[in-house]
Amino acid sequence: MKLKDYTLEKYIEKAEDKSSVPGGGSISALCGALSASLAMMVLKLSDQDEEIYAPFRECSNVLVENIDADSASFDGVLRAFRMPKETREEIAIRSRAIQEGYIEAIDVPLKTMRAAEEILSLMTRRLDLMAKDAFSDVQIAGDLAMTAFRGAKSTAHINIAALKDEGQKAAYLEALEVLESRVDEHINAIRAY
Repeated sequence: MKLKDYTLEKYIEKAEDKSSVPGGGSISALCGALSASLAMMVLKLSDQDEEIYAPFRECSNVLVENIDADSASFDGVLRAFRMPKETREEIAIRSRAIQEGYIEAIDVPLKTMRAAEEILSLMTRRLDLMAKDAFSDVQIAGDLAMTAFRGAKSTAHINIAALKDEGQKAAYLEALEVLESRVDEHINAIRAY
């Protein structure tokens, strides 16, 4: 059964067991999906046209998929570590597979980060359409997106540190820095709402 299909009670129960599935990345994606839902609810209170919700739904769909994708994203690294390493050729193949596994383990939380940033961006651009009497919900939606972003960033950072290609590592770190700068701008605008 996929994590996204669990009841809320079962998901919470599963999160506390020692299997570490769902882990922080999965829970971060869930926070992002909740952020998108809450932002849409606030917009609906001011009777907006249906098409205004579509970008939030797209972000939510990515994040819901990442609830499960994140839990599986490290599997490639684990499989690679179990590969044989008796000969030089096996060592080289194993090393390459480990690095490829880390790329997947970075790309999934990076998707969560991008979706969380997009939710914050959408909220910022639509603040004037959000119902003022739901101010606390706007703030909570922003905070949930920030939680999603920060949690995914922590996961990505751990895996970026394991990359051997310094150029690749630098490119990922630069992408994270750019996203974080945008997120900071968005959250400041939301908090000033």
